[in-house]
Amino acid sequence: MPDPLEALRLPIVPVEPRPAFAEALLRRIEGREAPAARGAATIRYFVDDIDAAVDFYCRDLDFEEELRPSPAFAMLYRGDLRLLLSVPGGAGGGHRLPDGTVPRPGGWNRISLQVADLAAAVDALRRRGATLRTGIVGGTGVRLALLEDPSGNPIELYEPLAGYHER
Repeated sequence: MPDPLEALRLPIVPVEPRPAFAEALLRRIEGREAPAARGAATIRYFVDDIDAAVDFYCRDLDFEEELRPSPAFAMLYRGDLRLLLSVPGGAGGGHRLPDGTVPRPGGWNRISLQVADLAAAVDALRRRGATLRTGIVGGTGVRLALLEDPSGNPIELYEPLAGYHER
């Protein structure tokens, strides 16, 4: 008699992580990772098109693609920042809520990325066709510009002014 639960099992998707990622994961599991390295942040953004989003973040903002196990999910890294990209309505974090609401891209919450030369970064992004919500504006201790990924998610680029310091 066949296993009645077989129909409920998800397919096994083989994943081949980058060697550096596999080595870092092994160090973490074995407890050999430096404490400061464990403070990485994870952000999830919902996007309309995984391919367009991965291309944008990798080409224009220096992220590295770690995993793309399905057409509805990708994991990217930039330093200690892990960015999870999901297509709304899919499995995992993009599932439909009990009231029928599906997560969607956009809004005003954002990630902030420090750049060495804001004017040069904004000029390069404009030349590549990126959508900017603002030009360069002054903030508290920084100059910043707000741009959008291909799905409308905001990204704040900032350049510290003289006297600015991180904690």
